[in-house]
Amino acid sequence: MGRFKAHTRYKTKNKVIVPSVTTVMGSELGWNKNILMNWGIKMAKQGKDPKTFTQDAADIGTLAHALCEANINKEEYEIGDDYTPNQKKRAKIAYGAFKKFKKAMKPKFLAAEIKLISEKHKVGGTADGIVQLNGEILLYDLKTSRNVYDEMKVQIGMYALMYEEMFPRRKKLDGGVILRLDKDKGDYYFYQYTRETLEIGAKIFLNLLENRNLHKEL
Repeated sequence: MGRFKAHTRYKTKNKVIVPSVTTVMGSELGWNKNILMNWGIKMAKQGKDPKTFTQDAADIGTLAHALCEANINKEEYEIGDDYTPNQKKRAKIAYGAFKKFKKAMKPKFLAAEIKLISEKHKVGGTADGIVQLNGEILLYDLKTSRNVYDEMKVQIGMYALMYEEMFPRRKKLDGGVILRLDKDKGDYYFYQYTRETLEIGAKIFLNLLENRNLHKEL
């Protein structure tokens, strides 16, 4: 399978196209703006193209996600030739970290790759899935980034809100999880967040969405 797939479009029941959670956050939330600018300057001074480096990391993450999702769904995944040898190597290392997590914590995956659309807030997104751990129902997100950032809590907070809007009859979520899969050392880092933290994240996102909508009216 190849890495290239059509950009997901989110539509309401009335066929109105709505922005994604990541699109809104990318345009409205600048918590790491200075860090990213300094990083870009540093890369440029080293003769490296920040955009190329970022895209390479994104491709590794895409492949690692695909391998993990196939594992969860008990499916085979054939890696396409459009990935570089280095991308394949590092994605497999991250995938190895995921398998370590499964062996150590014995999670029960209830759903994977859930397309979410909020009719109420007019926004869409795709959550990595829902998992049961130690008797708790948690929304989870897999990351292959070098660190875990507060923006990620905002993202899963909004996904949790959208999930419960779409599936009101299902058991409410107890919290959320960010599972960081190291693509160099093959270690995993497990971060669990309370329901209260997710609710704060959702509130922050809704403020961002309001700002975006108001900006259009200027």
